[in-house]
Amino acid sequence: MRLAVIGDTHLGAKWGTAREGDSFEQAEEALRRAVREGADLILLLGDLFDSRTPRPEVWTRAMRIFTLPRVEKGGLRLVGVMGKDEGEISPLSLQGVPVVALHGNHESRTEGLKNPVEVLEAAGMLIHLHRETVIFEGEDGRVAVHGMSYVPERYARSLLQTWDPRPVEGALNVLMLHQSLGQFVFSREERPGLSPEDLPPGFDLYLCGHVHCRAEASLRGRPLLFPGSTERTQLLPEEAQLRKGFYLVEEDGYRFVELETPRDFFYEEVEAGGKDVLTLQREIRERVEALLSKERRNRSKPPLIRLKLKGRLARGKKSDLDPFSLEEEFSDRALLVVSREELSSSSEPEGGEWLRRMEETATIEERTLRLLEEQLSQLGYSFGLEARSLYHLLLEGKEEEVEEKVRAYVRRMVELELEGGR
Repeated sequence: MRLAVIGDTHLGAKWGTAREGDSFEQAEEALRRAVREGADLILLLGDLFDSRTPRPEVWTRAMRIFTLPRVEKGGLRLVGVMGKDEGEISPLSLQGVPVVALHGNHESRTEGLKNPVEVLEAAGMLIHLHRETVIFEGEDGRVAVHGMSYVPERYARSLLQTWDPRPVEGALNVLMLHQSLGQFVFSREERPGLSPEDLPPGFDLYLCGHVHCRAEASLRGRPLLFPGSTERTQLLPEEAQLRKGFYLVEEDGYRFVELETPRDFFYEEVEAGGKDVLTLQREIRERVEALLSKERRNRSKPPLIRLKLKGRLARGKKSDLDPFSLEEEFSDRALLVVSREELSSSSEPEGGEWLRRMEETATIEERTLRLLEEQLSQLGYSFGLEARSLYHLLLEGKEEEVEEKVRAYVRRMVELELEGGR
């Protein structure tokens, strides 16, 4: 039996920019090649979408992509479920090559609201798992796929323990997650709620999404695989070193299949110490020209180039260096990003550790939420209202519902205070 394991596709990422089509092209290539490579089952590890409420244009392109496995010839049949209502599984999702998916943090919505992956399940595009198991059978035997979709990190260990998945006897048992896991994190800002040792024993294969850079490890003698995202979202040094792709897993091992559609990505750091603004600008132009002359894998698209400026200018101010004009200058040949977060001058204060840490976070939404949670933690806030749930309601325009939840929480706190004083 052959499994295709695909990480975060982030459909709709960078919408409205020159990169808005990249996530779709890379996801489509991954699914087409998985089918072409003879995959019996396709596993998607969460963050299929970049937003929990995708725009119609994103939905249109996504639906076309997820129909691809439906029209192929498949050889598996569903023979069992555990923890899941079988009525949620559309017969359409069992046609062709089955797709089993998690939802990730980008798709997570507050309790009672459907997320985009659940919508795809209702449309018959895939089977969605959240602390549930599905069992398939084919000519080569059985495979049991156990999946826990994203949960806030601080609840991950307790929810995994409560779920307590157990291997199915006589089957290849796969455990899928979308979390940070010990040293394997999306960013240094995250505080993982799980370590690999927290995962239950007895599984043949452990898979994890959320982490955007590919990694391979071993847990109790079994593979622990992080396929990484198919789309570059963070533009970190590691993403310039590792190819994008997906895993094919077979009985005798696994291999990584590299995608051909991703843009080439170059990352370099430029030391500004002892230079003035004009000298630094000249060096930036020289660096970009040198990178553009390098051998490339995909010449059909302008490459991504990120230059991170570091150090203290000898003369001039940080604000005198306009990254946007430099980026525009090369816009016909490269998608250039000039980062000034660690650049300073004698006439301006150096960027603090806060800015450097926040740079590692992918979205404004996540930055805001993490700052909120950090501030609440410093105030000793530990129960009552779940910050992430309230934040998601606000994003969805449900201000009245948030206000009512806050009022109810305050009333309860007052009641407890009064009871304690009696």
